[in-house]
Amino acid sequence: MHDFTLHADAAAVDDPDLAEASLDRLKQVLFQHDADFSRLERVQIDRVFDRKLVHAIKYNRQVMSGDRPLPHQGGPKGVPTTAGPDIENMKFYVRTYGCQMNVADSNEMGRHLKAKGLVETQDPDDASIFLVNTCTVRQHAEDRAFSEIGRLKRWKAKQPGRKVVVTGCAAERTKEYLEDRFPFLDLVVGAKSIESFEQLAERLLDRRATDEDLDYSVSTIDQKVAAFVTIMRGCNYSCAYCIVPYVRGRESYHSMDQILGEVRDRVSEGAREITLLGQTVNSYRHGENRFADLLRAAADVDGVQRIRFISPHPYYMTDRVIETMAMVPQVCESLHLPVQSGSNAMLKRMMRNYTREHYVALVEKMRRAMPDMTLSTDIIVGFPGETEEDFRQTLSLVEELQFDWGFIFKYSAREGTPAAQMDSLPQTIIEERHQQCLELVDRIALEKRLKLVGTTQDVLIEEGSVGRTHTNYKVYVRREAQARQVAAPRNVVPGEQVRVLITNAQRATLEGEIHNGNVTFENFWEEDSRVRTCSD
Repeated sequence: MHDFTLHADAAAVDDPDLAEASLDRLKQVLFQHDADFSRLERVQIDRVFDRKLVHAIKYNRQVMSGDRPLPHQGGPKGVPTTAGPDIENMKFYVRTYGCQMNVADSNEMGRHLKAKGLVETQDPDDASIFLVNTCTVRQHAEDRAFSEIGRLKRWKAKQPGRKVVVTGCAAERTKEYLEDRFPFLDLVVGAKSIESFEQLAERLLDRRATDEDLDYSVSTIDQKVAAFVTIMRGCNYSCAYCIVPYVRGRESYHSMDQILGEVRDRVSEGAREITLLGQTVNSYRHGENRFADLLRAAADVDGVQRIRFISPHPYYMTDRVIETMAMVPQVCESLHLPVQSGSNAMLKRMMRNYTREHYVALVEKMRRAMPDMTLSTDIIVGFPGETEEDFRQTLSLVEELQFDWGFIFKYSAREGTPAAQMDSLPQTIIEERHQQCLELVDRIALEKRLKLVGTTQDVLIEEGSVGRTHTNYKVYVRREAQARQVAAPRNVVPGEQVRVLITNAQRATLEGEIHNGNVTFENFWEEDSRVRTCSD
């Protein structure tokens, strides 16, 4: 093999053009000379010269030498329709910021990429496509995403053919800004265009042929036990603080057939729990069907053990929806119902379209129908105009309703929303109120979880030895407890539902050990041993 020299820092320099030039020279040397590819495949230089690059050079040299015919993709036999494979597009990596809607959108885009032959990786250094799905609900989330996008310039320069794709709500709101600030981006897809991602990705990706020399495989099954299914997009409300209606548009609903088809797809891939997603998910309507009809239909799909939904709006928590939650076993008696404030003055200023009294009456109705239900919420502190009395009313609502957990947000002004024109409170006041509210919610959450110690819960294992109860408590099934179980020595597996005796509680989680009936396996074995030693 011919000797060659590569500047050791070529891929680490600040100038991406220099790194690119060094890589081009390296490829020319290897392409023109008789390189020992079996040795090169075991070499890696600063994550630039890796086996994918070697495969690409080896393949193209075989094509040019006539050892391998040019590939064809659907054209007449023997007539190529592409100049060669795009090996760098083997794997993709997704970074998701924001809510469950964004997670579902990332999953959907990932399925489109997998359908084109790409494989998802959890290592960005192993990827050829880096997809950043952004959030713009709060400034902090947007800033974090933009910071990561900036760092991707160097990631892209380290390997020829790499592509950077930015999607989501921040991409919708700031598309021109992103393209100007980060000219190395290959594709920017706003939240309103997510459903067109398949066509947009088709234009982005070069076609490539199958090469038996490449050691990759396409995973056709996603082993996630809990899956998201988007049933609608957009929002018809105009809450004063919220940017979502501006970046996701007005409400549009998927058909019942489309939704149930996706539910069946997720179940066939291993899902046992389905979460229906929408900005105001319980406002769903399509033809004569309403949200309660959809819940019942989804529960009838074979293989569905549990159904959840987020995020509902109090206005659409109708008697039919509550009755369905109470009567259909698959629909979990757990609800995340944002309240945002306990002050009627603030609720009006936020344009939430309900009062404190309406929200409290609704919770009481649900708890009568489902005495064991869990309830969580969202609260915004420091909204413009919030007085000390307004804040005290929020604290009193938390005490009154005893939320099982909650997400407390410091108000963040979003350009383009009505609230952005209002005078903001001093940041010190916002921080103080956030801490007070957070401490109260955490105290109540811990008190409620401690009451579960000693009870037995049905837990659906999601990953490793971690699962959730029907009421959405996260439970760690201790492995050391499993190891003592002579009668059942194996570990639990994802998708399995087990009875768990709760032995400990933290603010956000529970701990327990597998339980059988009224006794643990350990105690059962002791009792069984004593029985066998008794005379007949």
